[in-house]
Amino acid sequence: EDLHIIIKETIRCREIVKGLLNFARETKHEKVKANLNDIIDNALSILQNHMNFRSITIISHLDTSLPLMLLDVNQIRSVINNLAENAAHAMPDGGILTVSTQYDNQNDIAILKVQDTGCGIPEENITKIFDPFFTTKPAGKGTGLGLAVVFGIIRQHDGSIDVQSEVGKGTTFIITLPVQ
Repeated sequence: EDLHIIIKETIRCREIVKGLLNFARETKHEKVKANLNDIIDNALSILQNHMNFRSITIISHLDTSLPLMLLDVNQIRSVINNLAENAAHAMPDGGILTVSTQYDNQNDIAILKVQDTGCGIPEENITKIFDPFFTTKPAGKGTGLGLAVVFGIIRQHDGSIDVQSEVGKGTTFIITLPVQ
């Protein structure tokens, strides 16, 4: 039993260090022409088998007109994973996670929305959620680096991220990324 705890805590420490390193340095981009929808499908297919998503219904509405984009596939997958994991934590008793894409051809941007039916974010915390080390999770459950890393990745892709939330109703993250 003690060994199991040691292994679990070692893995948790590794994730904290990895998060710190990702946040502290601008990692080198490995952008390739990729389909954003394929990255999302891949990430969601893995997540739906994860224990945290057993009581969560995952819905995706992906715009098939979205063209190929220059993306760092691993970083974008990390964005999806971080936002989905946060959504799962916000819905401990289950709920709906909806991921959608839309192509705005007039502005040549892709719009990615990640929406949950969770507990929502209190208004006083909205301005802090992208700050490094800000977390509302109990000790040992979060480092406060996930959304800071997401923010950095989106910025490195010349995109933007916004959040809309209502306590008791859920949260929506809206990401815009340039197509060209």
